Amino acid sequence: METGSERGVVLLIHGLWFHQDVWTPWLAELDEAGYDAVVLPWADPSFGVLLTAARKRIEALPARPVVIGHGVGGAVAERLLSDGKAAAAISLAPVPGGYPAVPAAAHLFRHWTQIALLGLRGNAVAPSFPQFRQTIASAGSTADARKLYESCVVAAKPRAVLMDAVRHRTPARNGQPRRGPLLLVAGGKDQLVSETSIALLHRDYRRRQPDAVTDYQVFPGMDHTLGLGTQGVVVLFYCLDWLTAQNM
Repeated sequence: METGSERGVVLLIHGLWFHQDVWTPWLAELDEAGYDAVVLPWADPSFGVLLTAARKRIEALPARPVVIGHGVGGAVAERLLSDGKAAAAISLAPVPGGYPAVPAAAHLFRHWTQIALLGLRGNAVAPSFPQFRQTIASAGSTADARKLYESCVVAAKPRAVLMDAVRHRTPARNGQPRRGPLLLVAGGKDQLVSETSIALLHRDYRRRQPDAVTDYQVFPGMDHTLGLGTQGVVVLFYCLDWLTAQNM
């Protein structure tokens, strides 16, 4: 793939229950900022299959991209960075792994049992709109939540994808050097992945790789969507400013 961008390529990876169209509001802004944006579609794979697909997509690019992922896609972005496949990574409301996953799981089962039970089914399922509104798109208007739900929510096998993400989100070899900066982003009103879990994830990265750039930003009024699929691009503008600060 040849690109004509001034600032390189951004690879976008969506999360569980979302369609690739969730990135539509970001594409024009990334193009305006001088990037070539590439969206990685995925339909109900395991984490390993998704990671392999992302690596193959990167191999077709002229240089290592910036990878921006949401949810499970954020965990993939982190792994690609740790493996040296990405120049930088931005992980939005990522699925945590290891000890940082404990608060997220406890919060989910304590407050949103019906959503949690979706993950125990073997067939492909999607949350109902009331479940989506309560847990994923809880902070914005009902109209915006409905529009996002109808255009971007798809069925998935959450149990397989989430279990794989928690188990394989970090490299097999501890202490593997990282080649680029990482930004973790949390929503203060995220009902699905608690802010505490992402804060613990940030602390874990800083402890394991103290010399690497690992930043953490919380948007207090944002839910799990972090503005995806809407015209609220404040998160995107922050990410663009952060990339500029990293000379990317």
